Amino acid sequence: MNTKLEAARKKIQDIDREMAELFEQRMQAVREIAAFKKEHGLAVADEAQELRVLARNVEYIRDEQLKPYYLAFMRDTMTVSKKYQEQLMKGKE
Repeated sequence: MNTKLEAARKKIQDIDREMAELFEQRMQAVREIAAFKKEHGLAVADEAQELRVLARNVEYIRDEQLKPYYLAFMRDTMTVSKKYQEQLMKGKE
């Protein structure tokens, strides 16, 4: 197989490993947020906060062509986070 292709796939594998670790860290923070929201009777969804996160985070992306894809990635990530929060706040893990 093409060495360049194998190298690119290896790079993705390494990045995916790092992303998995970061995902776990993010979801731990989500647990903390869910506990706070449950304790204070707050809703899971906070559209204003989500818009702030998207606006702030998209600025980390230097490649303009990638920004819409990153925004989609972040929206998907927030959807997963909200679903997890909902389960936690119902007392299910």
